[in-house]
This record gives sequence, structure tokens and C-alpha cells, in this order.
Amino acid sequence: MLSSPHMEHSPFISSAFRRSAAGFTLIELLSVMAIISILAVTTLPAIRGTLDGVTISGAAGVVESELSFARQVAMSRNLPVEVRFYKHDDGNGLAWRAVASVIPASVSGATSDEWLSRGKVLPGNVIADDAQEYSTLISLAGSASSTNAGPWTATESASAPGILRGKSYVGFRFRPDGSINLPNGQPWCLTLRSSTSRQSGSAPADNYVSIVLDSLTGRTMSYQP
Repeated sequence: MLSSPHMEHSPFISSAFRRSAAGFTLIELLSVMAIISILAVTTLPAIRGTLDGVTISGAAGVVESELSFARQVAMSRNLPVEVRFYKHDDGNGLAWRAVASVIPASVSGATSDEWLSRGKVLPGNVIADDAQEYSTLISLAGSASSTNAGPWTATESASAPGILRGKSYVGFRFRPDGSINLPNGQPWCLTLRSSTSRQSGSAPADNYVSIVLDSLTGRTMSYQP
């Protein structure tokens, strides 16, 4: 098909070809970069919040798994098993973010403590909030008593696994019947959140998981908004 001489020499066609060959102009590139920047600024908080939620959920899984394991061992071996939450450095200072379970020599009659787990640090920057409104398991802990009623605070001995030695901890025990040596009638809970998120008054962080312990059955349930 023969092309029209007017089409071959059309200034509009020539201009389009020249523009295509030259690529994008500086103004067009700057416009695209500006749009990308705006989208990044507006979506980044949502992405960060989603990632925080996933990490906190994973940390809750670590804690609940440790609690369930300690309870099962206590029932199967007919021995009290102690669960301890430790203060561990999160890069900004000490925070409640490590957990371990142990059969103390004082209850087993052994010559040394039997460590069922040697200290698990919560993933990412997840910590257990120590405010009374969110973690009674930590905030209401007192000194160990002769009645062995938990929770209690103590400092880990030099015979403990290296990651735990000398660290402050809060402890309580699962009994052989599966119950926990925590006073009945008091709601016992542990709330996990990101160390970079903060509460405002009585309002919790944007992302958190609350783990509630039933002292009579030793079972747990969790709540994540």
C-alpha cells in the first residue's frame, strides 16, 4: 500500500518519532519519581504495621509453645516444671523478651537443674509489656515465698545456660496435674508488642497479642486485634 506524501512528511508524525527516540523528558521522570515517593510515604506505615503484626504473632507462638511444652512435661513426668521470663537486651536496653523452662533440682532431687529449653529470645523487636494493665504475670510478681506461689522475681544463677546467666526473671510453675501455681481469681496475662510502639494511657499499642493463662487448667488463649 502506497503511503501518502503528506503522511511521510507530516510534522506531527516526525515529532512523535523524535520524541520516542529521545525517551522520557526530565520533567516526566521527575513526575514519575514524585508519584512513587508519595505512594511510598502513604503505604509504608501500613506495610510496617502488617509486618509488625506478623512478627508479634510469631512471638506469641513461641511463648504459647513453651508454655504448652512445660505443661506436658509436668504432667508426663509428674514433676513441677518452672517457666521463666527474662530481661534480655533488645538493642535499646533490657526488656522482657526471653523465655525458658526448667525442672529445678529442688523439686526433682537431682544434683542440678534440668533445662528443658535453654532460652528462647522473641523474634524481631518484640517484647513483653511490663505495665500492670497488660502483663499481670510480670507486674504482680513478688519475691519467692515458702508457699511456692507464683509469680516471683529472681536473678538467674551462674549454672544456667550462658544466655540466661545473671539475668532477672519472673517465674511460675506448672504442677503435675497441669495447673499453675498462680492464685486463682486473678486474671494472669502477658501482652507482647513491638518495642518501638508505645501505649497512650490505658490504650494498648496498635499491634499486640495478649496471652491469658488459666491457673486451674494451665491452658492458654490469645487475643490479637
